Amino acid sequence: MRKVKFFWWAAVALSLWELLIEPLFAERQTVVCTSGAPLEMQPPGPLAEAAEFLGLWLTLLQPILLALIALWAIRSPARTAVSQRAVGSPPTAPGPAARLLPTTPGTAATLLPTTLGLAFALLPTALAEIEERLSPEAPFWWRECLEAQLTPPSFAVPRLVLAWLLSPATMVVLAGMAAAGIRPRLTDLRNLGTAAAAVMLAALMPGLLVGLPDNADGTPRYVVTGEGLSSYVLDLESGDPVSSLPEATRTYAIYDRIVRDKEPGNYIAAITSPSGGYFRLYRLAMGADGRVTVGERLTPTIKGTVNGLAVSSEGRIAYGRLTDEPGFGVVGTLEREWPANGYGVQWLDARTLALPSHSVPADGVAALDVGTGAIRRLPAPAEHEIYNPFLVLPGGRQLRVLGRPARTLVLHEGTRRIRTLLDLNCGHIESLALAPTGRHMLVGIDREADRMDRSPLAGLPPCGGAPSQLLRLELESGNAQIVPGKQGSWVQAW
Repeated sequence: MRKVKFFWWAAVALSLWELLIEPLFAERQTVVCTSGAPLEMQPPGPLAEAAEFLGLWLTLLQPILLALIALWAIRSPARTAVSQRAVGSPPTAPGPAARLLPTTPGTAATLLPTTLGLAFALLPTALAEIEERLSPEAPFWWRECLEAQLTPPSFAVPRLVLAWLLSPATMVVLAGMAAAGIRPRLTDLRNLGTAAAAVMLAALMPGLLVGLPDNADGTPRYVVTGEGLSSYVLDLESGDPVSSLPEATRTYAIYDRIVRDKEPGNYIAAITSPSGGYFRLYRLAMGADGRVTVGERLTPTIKGTVNGLAVSSEGRIAYGRLTDEPGFGVVGTLEREWPANGYGVQWLDARTLALPSHSVPADGVAALDVGTGAIRRLPAPAEHEIYNPFLVLPGGRQLRVLGRPARTLVLHEGTRRIRTLLDLNCGHIESLALAPTGRHMLVGIDREADRMDRSPLAGLPPCGGAPSQLLRLELESGNAQIVPGKQGSWVQAW
């Protein structure tokens, strides 16, 4: 009987602790979130509001309800024992046959308070979970802002186990076991621990073993899009944002350029200072859930504005930067730098960099030999536009965006045009990203024409509809699909 009293009053005390004492020691944080446009917060529905209302009142009344149930449970075994003595039932030693007998009134009298106590101990948590699932999801950037500033909850196994052991629900269960005369053996506890460990491993192993998800055509499902502080991972299948990119440090948090590394799920990022006058290169890694972590820092702080970034098939990194000093700028690898215009730099092979914006005679593109530092002219189509997006495909073919405004995407082999892949009648092509296989690509389209692009000056109608689109394009067939949802026009790496 002492154990029954102890566990019931322990349940009441822990409930009072969670209600009155624990909030006094809770950490308080100030969160500041800014947005360029109003956040559209959808109000919760009636079912979510009902769950919130019931959960609030059950949380406030939980200590009182548990105390009343404790008094009932403590008195019930005493009344049962008195009634058994009154009818003269002799005490019997429990044996194997006794375990097979139907439940006695005394056992039922201990089971009912335990069931009610467990229900009132768990209901506030269950209602909070129901409210969260029934409430509309908060806007993506609001969730990411909170996650970036709030201290994440601890999921350390010892701490979680301790929290459950010292909870009102556990105390109610122990009180019910003590009232029923149940004494778990050591083998029972060992089997329970083994089963709990097996459940935890079964829940964790899929996330550890499964790689990055793919689309039906074999292309990666996630793409890095956006720019600056608004860079994020996008789910191409649903069209929903998955996660924003984390800060490298408190100072370096603005993502200027991001390219795919040679290993799947790895990226190289140029992250700039708030002034934009300095940058660093970092390696990023994406998990199967689309979350990105910042890994190795690859360079010291580099002065200048990054205007090009590329990774070769062997994993060698090249970048372009502008400085305050007069000249075309600088092109560099992790080993050395050369004076040249590195805007839109691309690797042609393991030794040669294409410099599509470097000044060379007409009908050519500049190529830098990273072994010797020599710049030579390579033949290029007469229609080559030095400041439009330009990509080199595996095998040497090249994708060029033509026109002013840039509305035509073509495939070249050397100086020969193979085919036109895309031809827009409004807006312009803002960015390109190639899939790892080289057979698919993403095209970011800005459909809000500039003043000189609008009719009647240019003779072209305005686009109307969505201000920007993201297209998935198959290079062989030319089939294009619009990525669902409201997408921006700047795609970084696929």
